[in-house]
Amino acid sequence: MSQCRAFTRNSQPCKGLVRVGSDYCPAHDPARREARRVAASKAGRAKPGGEIKDLKQRMHKLANDVLAGRVEPKAGAVVTQIANTYTRLLELERKFKEHEEFEARIAALEEQARVAR
Repeated sequence: MSQCRAFTRNSQPCKGLVRVGSDYCPAHDPARREARRVAASKAGRAKPGGEIKDLKQRMHKLANDVLAGRVEPKAGAVVTQIANTYTRLLELERKFKEHEEFEARIAALEEQARVAR
């Protein structure tokens, strides 16, 4: 096996080993660019939703503060409306990412079908 022809971000030669029939390691192979993007997308979705956890904590605290009289009910209602809007934006963002991944998967399948012909 030989060494990858690519360079790292600090302009150093990559030390990765190449597969037979390629000049690049899997991390730099242009033919695997889409596969790397899909893998990164899946990894990003696999992480626990920090924003959701934070929002739940804030809503719990707000409910307690309204019930304890530390926050006016009208102010609590407005904050809840904002939180609902934020929740819808998070859902829209998730759907958009899914849509992008779906399009990438279709493109990869179409490319595989084209190459197989």
